[in-house]
Amino acid sequence: MDRSERTYTKAFAAIACCAMIVLLAGCRNAGTGAEGKGVAASPGASASAGVAHPAQGDVKQRLQHSTTLLLESLQKPTASYHFSYKAQENINPKFPMDKTAKPEVGPVEVEADISPDQLSLTSIRGKQKTEHKAMKADQLAWGMADLELIGPVTGAAMMLAFGQMVAQPAGSGTAGGVDADQFEFDTSTATGSTKAGMDIARGMITNLQSTKGTVWLEKSTGKLVKFNIDASFANQQSNSWKEHYEGELTLK
Repeated sequence: MDRSERTYTKAFAAIACCAMIVLLAGCRNAGTGAEGKGVAASPGASASAGVAHPAQGDVKQRLQHSTTLLLESLQKPTASYHFSYKAQENINPKFPMDKTAKPEVGPVEVEADISPDQLSLTSIRGKQKTEHKAMKADQLAWGMADLELIGPVTGAAMMLAFGQMVAQPAGSGTAGGVDADQFEFDTSTATGSTKAGMDIARGMITNLQSTKGTVWLEKSTGKLVKFNIDASFANQQSNSWKEHYEGELTLK
């Protein structure tokens, strides 16, 4: 897949993910007074532009904002981090835009060292390896490297857009070198109006059938610092497949 195809695919995924988060938030909040007037933040929203920090006990809101805060740390770092992502996911650049194409599940990995001034990144997608080194002052090079980070965060955000509807606290501990709260979710357990909202979103936007996983949010900021997620997909062309994603942001 050439650079233009990768850019288009990641942009398409980000737009779809943002739309899904808004749709699911609307299904959850409709008719609930002041809460119903809220609009879900997109994964790419900037914390400096007014991202709210949800109350400690609001699981859905914390998960909804957690990927926004992760992406903020990757795109506009104020400290030094290592970001690691390993997945088995669709690597066919023609799917799903080309309805005749079929999903091809393969390895996707990203290893990145990020600081306020520079970024060094290695990305593997199938058999293709890409390396980026960029200084913050070089906005073009920095932006191209950023594209390799958007995909993993967008994927996690898409799963959490569904997972937040049924997520439950699962203790606390250390993840990514920081104190973190742990949450678990399994969308196959959804019932009633929650399941109905998910079904509507799935029918309009995604091929996702179910997702299950564990995520860790930094206690002090609410930022997503670790995730381990499985997902099952199926589409109208009778294709079905499974994907797995795991990632961790570690403070240096």
